[in-house]
Amino acid sequence: IAVAGTHGKTTTTSMLAWVLTALGQDPTFISGGTLANLGVNAHSGKGTHFIIEADEYDRMFLGLKPVIEIVTNVEHDHPDCYPTPADFQAAFQEFIRLLPVEGSLVTCVEDAGARMLYQEAKNQNKKVYAFGLASTTTDCAIHMDSYCENFTPHENAGFSFRAQICGERVDINLQVPGKHNILNSLAVLTVVKILGLPLPSAATALEQFIGTKRRFEIFGEVGGITLINDYAHHPTEIRTTLEAARSKYPGRRIWAVWQPHTYSRTQTLFNDFLVSFKDADKVLVTEVYASREPRQDFSSRQLVDAMSHPAAQFSGNLEETAGTLISLVQSGDVVLILSAGDADLICGKISAHF
Repeated sequence: IAVAGTHGKTTTTSMLAWVLTALGQDPTFISGGTLANLGVNAHSGKGTHFIIEADEYDRMFLGLKPVIEIVTNVEHDHPDCYPTPADFQAAFQEFIRLLPVEGSLVTCVEDAGARMLYQEAKNQNKKVYAFGLASTTTDCAIHMDSYCENFTPHENAGFSFRAQICGERVDINLQVPGKHNILNSLAVLTVVKILGLPLPSAATALEQFIGTKRRFEIFGEVGGITLINDYAHHPTEIRTTLEAARSKYPGRRIWAVWQPHTYSRTQTLFNDFLVSFKDADKVLVTEVYASREPRQDFSSRQLVDAMSHPAAQFSGNLEETAGTLISLVQSGDVVLILSAGDADLICGKISAHF
């Protein structure tokens, strides 16, 4: 079972691994993040299921032999590997061609890129399962195999909802925040249905799922300040994570501390990043985390200068950023670190100070 997509694949992989573990299946799994429920990111099980996070970077996922694929969404990323959106989409088209005749594709057709894969898989006579928040999409007349009949936020900022999963109703109470996690859970429940496992038991397991390391991970609270680490590094991920924070902490001042990840992504998606921070009250942007790329003559200060956000500022390196936060944050504030690099270290610096 290969879980792919620009966003959400780590959490969805972890959700599925936890659910099948809770159902006594003892799956083998490899996730890109540590499951909070189990304290590991991988396990060699004795069961028949092998769940893997199918990473598209450097076309790694094309070396897999999946029988079931989940594709959460397809949105251009990794411009160092895929210079254009068409290049990125083509890799996912090749990914679904890996499915055997008896294989199944589970995908969110609310996403335009994933919807293209759904249509292509149908043309290849593959088994396809569509999921989304509503029973049909607004863009086309695809009826969802799995969807929500309704959903409402509850006190811990997760969501309660009734899901239709391939014709079977089940009630869910998620602990993890954000509407994107409703979609992730629909994908998981659809796979559970395909495997012939009991949905009510799977729903109970999902209610026990408490997340994945560095995916809206609450580091702690010091001096009345809530510190959260998140791996968001793409414009859509930043918007989605901040939306979840706004839902979970209404009325509180939210700081978005963003460490841009790689020069290629920051420059290619420059305009998208400019409008990703509307749900933050304050925005601090560190210097670019180069990761695998050589240092370039580009600074994220240029991006901050182009932002229309009234409270965005360039904050320099991690030490300078931590110092700025320490001097300005107040009790009741929420500090959300958005980083696929090393900016999660900021939480420790703030905690040590207060």
